[in-house]
Order: sequence, then C-alpha cells, then structure tokens
Amino acid sequence: MSRAQVFALWVSRMALNRQGTEAQVFLRTPLGEGFLYLRSDGFAHFVQGLAGEEVVDFTLGRGQVILRFQDGSTLTLGRRFGQLAKTWTP
Repeated sequence: MSRAQVFALWVSRMALNRQGTEAQVFLRTPLGEGFLYLRSDGFAHFVQGLAGEEVVDFTLGRGQVILRFQDGSTLTLGRRFGQLAKTWTP
C-alpha cells in the first residue's frame, strides 16, 4: 500500500474555509484522534499537526485538498454529493 492509501484510511472528515486558504483534515490513527492543519496564502504555506511529517506538499483548491507524500503518491480529498470523497494515485 502506498502512503496515500494508508492516509486515506485515517481520514474521517475535512473542513475548508470559504477563501480556500485553510483546511483541517480530521484523522483517526492507531495512535489516537487528531487533525492536520493546512494553510496556504500569500504569507504562509505549511502543514502542522498529527502526521504532518508524512506530507511533503499540498494544494488547496475550490472544495478540495491534494496531499503529496514522500513516496510520490497523492491523495485528493473533496466532497461528492455531500459526502467525503477520497481518491489516490500511486
């Protein structure tokens, strides 16, 4: 399994602000529950929180978050029909 597939299993929900500059990804890991805070605007571009060291880069878009991991895999989180949608590429 790629890191994106494993991370997708941990994601329970996602919240984005209206401007598309901040996101919180809520996780349920074997170590416990927590969240990953992502921010990208003209002043900052960073990830912090539970499992933040796993994410190499990210992109915040209109209604979606794309996470890139150390092994080159990506995980896209978004909404489809009001439900959290997760897709990954190896």
